[in-house]
Amino acid sequence: MKQIYCGFIAFFLLFCVSCEPRVDQLLLLDLKNVGRYLIEYLPQKEKVRKIDSQNIYRITLSDQFGRISSEFWTKKKLESLGTRKMPSSYFDRAMKYSGTEFEGVSLSKIISQFKFKNYEDAILLNCFDDYQGFLTGSEILKYDLYLATRVKLESGSSKPGWLNPLLIIVPDGKTPPFEEKFLTANIKELKFVRSSEYYAPLKNIANTSKEAEQGFEVYKSNCLFCHGLKNRGGNKGVRLLNRYSFAKNEGQKMFLSDFKSFHDKDNADKQDVKQFVTTDQLEKVIDFLSSFNKVKQT
Repeated sequence: MKQIYCGFIAFFLLFCVSCEPRVDQLLLLDLKNVGRYLIEYLPQKEKVRKIDSQNIYRITLSDQFGRISSEFWTKKKLESLGTRKMPSSYFDRAMKYSGTEFEGVSLSKIISQFKFKNYEDAILLNCFDDYQGFLTGSEILKYDLYLATRVKLESGSSKPGWLNPLLIIVPDGKTPPFEEKFLTANIKELKFVRSSEYYAPLKNIANTSKEAEQGFEVYKSNCLFCHGLKNRGGNKGVRLLNRYSFAKNEGQKMFLSDFKSFHDKDNADKQDVKQFVTTDQLEKVIDFLSSFNKVKQT
């Protein structure tokens, strides 16, 4: 009886092993099925490595009960919605380039592929380098924004490491405010959210004064993407509240000095945020960041 039982176990294990998907089967899959295959079959560490590639992207939304789900789209699937080749004088102006060529898909067309059941009105743009962009639905429609899947720089142009598809493109003829938010690149995930819910923790801080509110508006359009606050925004840059003491004059002066030296037009990583923000606006940003200390004291 013991021999029969052991024989049955051996047969069962052999059967299970034979049913395991082989690595070489992955090579036979059509590209559009790669994301689904990765989710269902590969070990967790392999999932992360494969999905966070430059050709597979996540689109995330929630249902009426708040349950979050994701789809995985390849570049091929995105481009199947229809692409357009275009220049962008907005991009070239910000990057100090000329003649850059893009091929991209209308963001409005991408949005139309989904049904929103939780009153989402904005998109978080999570990036491979921990940058986190943010666009409202009204901005996408008003400025006819595109998601570029291909970029061709003019010969001889210096390309920073973060300048990769997917990236936001403002078509010629559209004139949004000149802000960092319209230059998000290296995108790996589109996540649909409610803007009021997303910004709520920061608005509560900004309500301490009119100057802080004005500073918040500048910060969320130019700074939050790298320098996150209250679990909102990106983690690409340093934590400003940890680095600087905004309650003290010397801390504020150090912040202004570092901002102007790092975010100038000549910085190696082409992170020229200085072009989007005036000195007066920077002072308002300091008022906003100082308000975090005031809230702690109350």
